[in-house]
Amino acid sequence: MPATAGQGYGTCPMEGLNGRMAKRILKLPNGVEINMIAACGIRKPGRGIWGERFRLPFEEIYREI
Repeated sequence: MPATAGQGYGTCPMEGLNGRMAKRILKLPNGVEINMIAACGIRKPGRGIWGERFRLPFEEIYREI
């Protein structure tokens, strides 16, 4: 994904894919496993993240056991 961004393209990984259906559409053999599908294209100017992004503080989500 960073490599495509370096070429001026935007990418977006997709969740909840139906691997069996994707293999059938792509005509892949049964022994192949798909672990990710990503959309790729040229972004329109002014499009992208619509809301403000935030991160939770590391201390709130990490606990040493």
